[in-house]
Amino acid sequence: MNNNPTIPYDILLDKYLEAQRDIEYLEYKISSLNEELDAWQKAYEDYADILMEHGLI
Repeated sequence: MNNNPTIPYDILLDKYLEAQRDIEYLEYKISSLNEELDAWQKAYEDYADILMEHGLI
């Protein structure tokens, strides 16, 4: 005999939509962090180029 309680559809739908919003937010944050990482990487490379031009590394 199965003793699992039945969860109403509207509650499941609310949880699903909440999870979808969380996923969309996390995807946005990941994208933002990747863009920031790219900017830092570019700045680091530019800085290294300047140091090399002046014989500092």
